[in-house]
Amino acid sequence: MLYENTLTFMQRLQFAAARGNYYYINGEIDLSKFERLARKFATIYGTELPRKTKYKRRHSGEATATLYAVRRTSIVNLDGEIPVYWVLIVSSGYGRINEREQLKDLRSRDSRLTFSSKYELVHDGKTWSWKMTSSMFQKYQDRIHSIASLPVNRRKIIEIDGIRCDYHAEKLQDQLYGEPGFRLIRRQVGWLVSQLRGEWGRLRPLNGPQPSKRTYLPYIQFFPNKPPRQFENEPEMTNEERRALFRAAFGDG
Repeated sequence: MLYENTLTFMQRLQFAAARGNYYYINGEIDLSKFERLARKFATIYGTELPRKTKYKRRHSGEATATLYAVRRTSIVNLDGEIPVYWVLIVSSGYGRINEREQLKDLRSRDSRLTFSSKYELVHDGKTWSWKMTSSMFQKYQDRIHSIASLPVNRRKIIEIDGIRCDYHAEKLQDQLYGEPGFRLIRRQVGWLVSQLRGEWGRLRPLNGPQPSKRTYLPYIQFFPNKPPRQFENEPEMTNEERRALFRAAFGDG
């Protein structure tokens, strides 16, 4: 299925892992070539079979596969093409796909599924969720220290609703609170905001502008599929299925 929305794409991969689909291959391809790839996977691996058919095959011990993809509309390559990032998610079992593909395991630390070099899909012993990669988290930590320790002549003071604020701190918080609200990312954002306040208290004067207090990063809500496109023939989930997936994927949030 080709998604336009990044959050929907990430959410569907999370749901797939929560349903016990732990194996995958992934890659990137030009949008103009994606149709051919999707039809190839549909023909060879049955990626576009109805959900009930896949369920019966898994029940009999056969591996099934589903293709998830998203348009990277913020990126255009040298040829002017929009790239599509795709992930072929595979269930346990026997079948042709195990013979033809070098499948990776989501559960292995060495083969975690990452997206955009920023996020990785992990199981923390409770549920599956997306989190920032270690490198991305470290970049935020470095920025926090850099901003808090800026010399006086490089600080930029602005006013928001009549309150004096530090421009760089507010811009950083805008980015943090703009991160996808998956459970583990929300937790990381909370840690980073606490670190920002700690560094601010250590390196900035108490009588100077302080980082504004924001409301918490909201949870990711369920994103329904858009009306089917050429490759989007997966039936919509029922409300009962959605509730079951939320319990499996998010636990208590």
